[in-house]
Amino acid sequence: SLTQDEKTEATYHMGETNDKDIHSCSCVIPIIFQYLPAKDLLCAQRTCKEWQTELTPPSPAATWLYQSIVASRWPWAKVPCLTSNDDNGATYAEAINYADRMKELYRKSQYVQESLLPTVWSDNDFRQSCKYGKYSRWVLAKQFDDGAFLIDLAWAVRILYCLGPQAYLTLDGADTSAYDPTFSTCASDSPGWRLINNRNGYSAIQQQLLLGKDSYASLEILDQVMTQGKHAHNGPRKPLIAHILEQQPEIQLTKNENWSRAMDLEEHTKLLSFLLRHPESRRALLWDVDGVVCRGVTSLAKEWYGCWDTLTGVDAYSIGEPHFRQVPHMFNMTKLGQHVEALSWDECCGF
Repeated sequence: SLTQDEKTEATYHMGETNDKDIHSCSCVIPIIFQYLPAKDLLCAQRTCKEWQTELTPPSPAATWLYQSIVASRWPWAKVPCLTSNDDNGATYAEAINYADRMKELYRKSQYVQESLLPTVWSDNDFRQSCKYGKYSRWVLAKQFDDGAFLIDLAWAVRILYCLGPQAYLTLDGADTSAYDPTFSTCASDSPGWRLINNRNGYSAIQQQLLLGKDSYASLEILDQVMTQGKHAHNGPRKPLIAHILEQQPEIQLTKNENWSRAMDLEEHTKLLSFLLRHPESRRALLWDVDGVVCRGVTSLAKEWYGCWDTLTGVDAYSIGEPHFRQVPHMFNMTKLGQHVEALSWDECCGF
């Protein structure tokens, strides 16, 4: 709704004109447009040339239009803000670029999730090849036929990378090691694997590998993905991250910068597109997920968090004691997130 000052301003300008045609209320329309939802703005855009002009960049109403279109499709995600180096606000060129960026984000994100994903996942050769992998055959189950779970996995990787322990990016040579999908599918001289080969060293640092309340959301998603057969749904499937944020809204209340990074829609779209276009990275992630979940995600929690389903009714002895074979997979997923974030938008979504 409008603030009292905005209502007063609108009333004042409406009183100035004797023209009853709403099209002529040039001072009122921009104010109203900035408070309408996306679907109403799209209808208004097609109503007449005057309104179409008002909803064309760089007007404030146009900026709101493209922001709200993206936000209405992915309400749990974070989108870029319109920023400027000019103290007087965004310039004409900056507003145009921002609107174009929002249009591009909506178009590419929708394409990746609704076109590229179904096309890639319908490749039966890849999926059938997963049955030969110890930790990848789980995707042959019928509940994974639509491939939508990959959207959830990408969110989980973003949360783990942005909110998880820095140890996965610094210990055991992770700070100098490059991401390699083969590290997920076999033992190697790589971060995590080297660590567990030195049991004494592993015991000394395993507490650094445990996840806090917010970052544990990543493990909650991984666990629910693999057990999603029990979560029946009708109609379009809502991503697990949306359910989690509805159930546990308090994890967003801190509004910390890392949480905003984790929920960045551009970065999520980059990661999902990367996985769809690189089958070996996609296969590696499947191994990582099962390699962690099959040994119990609760062992990676720093303490008992009553808000998470996976920790409900769990004995204390199973918390805070990660299985050594989970560790390489946690390193690999975190390095995947780091690797893709370093890539440009065009490198991941340039199609």
